[in-house]
Amino acid sequence: MSSGEHCCRDFVFRFGDCDCYKRASVFTIMKLLTELSGEDYENRGLGHTFLMEQGRAFFISRMRLEVERFPRYTEKVTAETWERFAKGPYFYRDYLVKTESGETIIRGGSMWLLIDTASREILRPSALYGGFDAHNEECSGCGGCKRLKLNPELPVLGLRPIYFSDLDGNGHVNNAVYSKIASDFLPEVLHEKPFKAIDINFSMETKFGEVLEICGGETPNGYAVQGASKDALHFACEFEY
Repeated sequence: MSSGEHCCRDFVFRFGDCDCYKRASVFTIMKLLTELSGEDYENRGLGHTFLMEQGRAFFISRMRLEVERFPRYTEKVTAETWERFAKGPYFYRDYLVKTESGETIIRGGSMWLLIDTASREILRPSALYGGFDAHNEECSGCGGCKRLKLNPELPVLGLRPIYFSDLDGNGHVNNAVYSKIASDFLPEVLHEKPFKAIDINFSMETKFGEVLEICGGETPNGYAVQGASKDALHFACEFEY
């Protein structure tokens, strides 16, 4: 498979993939889409094992999802992803989630970075094995990923220790877990109300045993949640309603 082609996966939302309202959880949706990104690279010969042998790894930096409606319990969907282009240090990737009838219910976009696993240096796309020449004009229709900065004005909502089960094969908190953490700190009044869009930035790796200070508060369009330690931002998230 060459870059720019769609990588697809059919998926059925089971009981454990949904919240108490039998809607697909944002954690499950984000996990599905980021895993599909990995499958795309695997199909192109640029999977995790190969890149690690080269001292390289892809880390997601930003993601935005726009939701027409949430998938429901037992609903079957097709998730799609494709890499669009590179600009500066970022690889841009889009997503669609469609129903069996072909209706698009989720649109997404993301920005990825190529990292030197030894030095943690951010590498240019040209450092990718074989070079990088993707340029795909097709767009999911999702708005651009926002850059979210540390907001010291947000009140503290609580502390969140990092547990062993939060980690993935890279030894740090899996990116989808941050959406679960953010959801857990939303006000109860927002639990039942489905959001229309979510922006999330992954600013710093978080490892086992660390404790994040979770801050949050209302925004003009919804609610913001961020996690930091020693005034260093680890993740930031904004829900739009």
